Amino acid sequence: AQEIFSEGMTKAREAKKQLFLVFGSPGCGWCVKLQNYHDMPEVSKILGKYFVIVKVDTVKNAGGQEMFLKYGKERGVPAFTIIDMEEKVVADSGDLGDNIGFPMEPQEVEQYFKMLQKACPSMTKAEMDVLRTKLKEAAPKKND
Repeated sequence: AQEIFSEGMTKAREAKKQLFLVFGSPGCGWCVKLQNYHDMPEVSKILGKYFVIVKVDTVKNAGGQEMFLKYGKERGVPAFTIIDMEEKVVADSGDLGDNIGFPMEPQEVEQYFKMLQKACPSMTKAEMDVLRTKLKEAAPKKND
């Protein structure tokens, strides 16, 4: 996990971006949904403008669980932490106590966008609107 983190930090510093560290584990359905959201072309284009996204598997990546605990409170997966170029935590999906994981409930969605706004004050309303729309599309439906 440390190698993945170091490579991501190097890329982030070179590009003058922040690191969006995503934690997951095998068999985690919500992790797949979050990955599917990040993989949407419109989402990856916008987030890629501000972040280098790095995925750490808390089980498969050696040291993944330790990194998970180092960069956030004890919480479930998926979880994510935004780290600046000085390796300081800017925001974490568990900042308000409960981990927002895949932001689906209204309060989780609002917290997710507050995190993005805090990390990237230059992100435009139009970009946020696209992310909101795509997040709704990626969210599981009642029958899922």
